[in-house]
Amino acid sequence: MGLRYTDLCMDDTTHQQKQYFEYAYRTGSDIWTHTPYWDTAEKMLPPMEKDSLVLDIGVGRGIWAMKMIERGFKVLGIDYIESIVHKVNETITKKGYADRARCITASALNIPFHKQTFNMATDIGILQHLQSRDWKKYTDELVRVLKPAAYYLNISLSRRTGSFLGWRPNVENIGDYTKFGVHYHFFTEQEITDIFENDFVIIDQHHESYDTHSDPQDDIVLVFTLMQKK
Repeated sequence: MGLRYTDLCMDDTTHQQKQYFEYAYRTGSDIWTHTPYWDTAEKMLPPMEKDSLVLDIGVGRGIWAMKMIERGFKVLGIDYIESIVHKVNETITKKGYADRARCITASALNIPFHKQTFNMATDIGILQHLQSRDWKKYTDELVRVLKPAAYYLNISLSRRTGSFLGWRPNVENIGDYTKFGVHYHFFTEQEITDIFENDFVIIDQHHESYDTHSDPQDDIVLVFTLMQKK
């Protein structure tokens, strides 16, 4: 089984971050609900057969999972917020998708599925909240559960971001920032390459700018990276 949050609660920062996401998911105040990233993400999806099995890491409020279901894929989603997993499963049932998708409570660092299960994995804003010490564990889990030549789509905050909650990533020498108890990492292209180059080949990458509702002055840039397992 995957780690429940009680297994992950190692320090105050982790606890504060979970509390933040519980509130943000409940109120729809997370940045992903109001950022139309899916237009670019859908255009980047690789050609895959109908019923291909996709792992959605950090399913959140289920917006992206629903779009993949509507494209004909089967989806298994994970998130460490049990309440949001329950709500997404309710939505899946109400929409008549119960035979094509379900979500479970689990950690991205301990994915509770067998090796070489998925044709593709997607990560909308999860890697950016992990500490750098956990990046290797994260990639190891991806490699384990993905089939040979499977795809991986990552969407993360880019170091090109001009302003985010009073911080200016594009003029800083570091990518780490913590606000309201939440850790963020703003990635350079080279960092993404360094993290994944041993196991994946980058086949497409785009940057897109968005206004957000998190702060009136925010001007964030997201980096979209499509990779294929070696």
